[in-house]
Amino acid sequence: MPDLFMNYSESVPEEFTVVPYITEITAVAKRGHKDISTENLLLAFVDIYQDRPALVEEFVMTVLDRALSDQLEITPRAFRLSLLTAVKLCLRKRSIRDYEFFSIQAWKQVVLKCLERLDDEFLQFCLRDVSTVKIYRYSALQLLGGLLNHSHLMSSEGVCILDGGCSINIGLKCLNDSESFQEIALSPEIALILGDSLPYFPIRYALGIDKYPPSLERTLASLFPSEVKRWEDTYVKLYYLKKEKVQYRQQDILFLDQQREFQGKFHIVFLSSLLRRFPQHQIADVLEQVNYVTSHQSFLVINEQVSEETIEGGGTYATYILPKDLLEHLVRQMDGTHTFGLYELLNTAFQLFVYPDENCQKVSPGRDFQVFLHRHTTIPQG
Repeated sequence: MPDLFMNYSESVPEEFTVVPYITEITAVAKRGHKDISTENLLLAFVDIYQDRPALVEEFVMTVLDRALSDQLEITPRAFRLSLLTAVKLCLRKRSIRDYEFFSIQAWKQVVLKCLERLDDEFLQFCLRDVSTVKIYRYSALQLLGGLLNHSHLMSSEGVCILDGGCSINIGLKCLNDSESFQEIALSPEIALILGDSLPYFPIRYALGIDKYPPSLERTLASLFPSEVKRWEDTYVKLYYLKKEKVQYRQQDILFLDQQREFQGKFHIVFLSSLLRRFPQHQIADVLEQVNYVTSHQSFLVINEQVSEETIEGGGTYATYILPKDLLEHLVRQMDGTHTFGLYELLNTAFQLFVYPDENCQKVSPGRDFQVFLHRHTTIPQG
């Protein structure tokens, strides 16, 4: 590795608040990224910090000061993801779409322009959290629905689903649409139970929520550059598609209990790569809100990377399930002081499915697949 990865925090006072935010970017750049253009963008930022540390530190402080004045709390990870999206969004707004093959030097020129001009629009881009949509991640809901067809939970009227952090709300529109998931490959163990194709399951109502209003361009900018050409037409089509049972609402997941009509309404709450964006002390708050909106027989479904220490965009990905009784138990443990780390939470959940990466195109049973079938379905055990 080049000298870009010297420990910059040694040159900055420990109490200086920019350290964890810059360290986040340098650490991810050092580990590498599945997407080459994204890796080059990260390396460009690190290179600029090496050459002009004051410029970068002033930029980070400006973002943090604005966040404080707007009463926003930004984790280093959320800052990194928002920054990368903001830079790509600036290009897209100038009709520059060929950044898939940008070199470090090309990205360096773009980032320098953003930091040197630092207008209000770019600051707002950096302050808005990113909720990236990966359509195949929703196959977890399709498969879970198929399993629940063999349970006492599923009624002929179907289930009510809440998708937290839905971005532009296209994932829910893919459910029960065989074309959307036709490239999903099921392992023999899962196919033996559900068949070779993803099963249909009845949906009564599906609601996608997000803290921010939907932005198609921002969502496309949040994708890895190598993915945009493959998915752009599909995203545009789904964005404008209307489905009677799929609705959208601008809603902060931390304030679900302000909506009386949500209490006990949902059978499934889906959080896909959302909890990683929250500060640790807010994860317990999210669990309390999910507990408020879920019915007596319900499931919290979480998609996350299996390990914190993995190459960004790669590494094993998994679907975890918290049944209502386990969720209630965790909420009762909270006394106002206890906090849950993300992976502490995931270790208490059922790991239902695993995938070779976060695109979720190949599905295998997780470590607790058989246990879940035994406890929550009527499927005979082989």
